[in-house]
Amino acid sequence: MVTEVDKAQALCYASQALGHGRYDHMTDIVYVKPETFDPARTVEMVTEISRINAGLKAEKRPYLLIGPGRWGSFDRWLGIPVKWNHIDGVGAMVELRAGNIKADPSQGSHFFHQITVLNIPYLTVADGGPDRIDWERLHGLPFVGEGGFFRHVRPGGPLLVKCDGRRSECAVLVGNINGPGTCLS
Repeated sequence: MVTEVDKAQALCYASQALGHGRYDHMTDIVYVKPETFDPARTVEMVTEISRINAGLKAEKRPYLLIGPGRWGSFDRWLGIPVKWNHIDGVGAMVELRAGNIKADPSQGSHFFHQITVLNIPYLTVADGGPDRIDWERLHGLPFVGEGGFFRHVRPGGPLLVKCDGRRSECAVLVGNINGPGTCLS
């Protein structure tokens, strides 16, 4: 269960999420830099995320992936048109519905099979409600590297992704993952 404390302390909170469980196997976050995002350049972003994914996958480091619009959209104007092999090392995914892209959530996209079978949480963070990403905190995490579009950070410890499939909500926490209230029932 995602508690009110979890929501308040979350690096990311989504009231629309697929998945269920407690995931504490990720220590990396890769996200699209909001200041460089341009919907006209989503096709170029595929090459960069594919390279980052290959490196993290080779190191056996599943990661949290954050970006605007639909991941894997066939319409490059609705999100980043990756194919599954471009991001197949991912441990959890966040799509942002804000700014330049406000596509409907892609719950049901062609990635549905992969995220369901592999038990990968898929979060939709939308403007204008309880959803949020703490961008200031995210930008302040220890830096690993960046390209023209993506930034890679590593908080120094595991992330805790608490996804409650009964309520379709999820919180991504950084820090003490063994504290009270961290187990889903």
